[in-house]
Amino acid sequence: MLERGNDMKKLAILVLTIGLVAIILTFIPFVLDFPYSNSENSGPANYGELIIVMAYERKFLLPGVIALLVGLLLFYKHRKYEETL
Repeated sequence: MLERGNDMKKLAILVLTIGLVAIILTFIPFVLDFPYSNSENSGPANYGELIIVMAYERKFLLPGVIALLVGLLLFYKHRKYEETL
């Protein structure tokens, strides 16, 4: 398991960062249009279009919110642990 020192703080910051990136990716549809498709079976042409399509389907929202909540919980636990030292 993790040591209760800097490792827990690093993990909390990593999870918070992943959550923030996922939440930011969720807001892509407000800025960019849906990628062009010329038939019903055509898919995204590159990774950028794939990210846009996934953002339109809200695939990043739930994992982003969960990551933010877990990161905040870890950060809070780490702060409480440091106060007891």
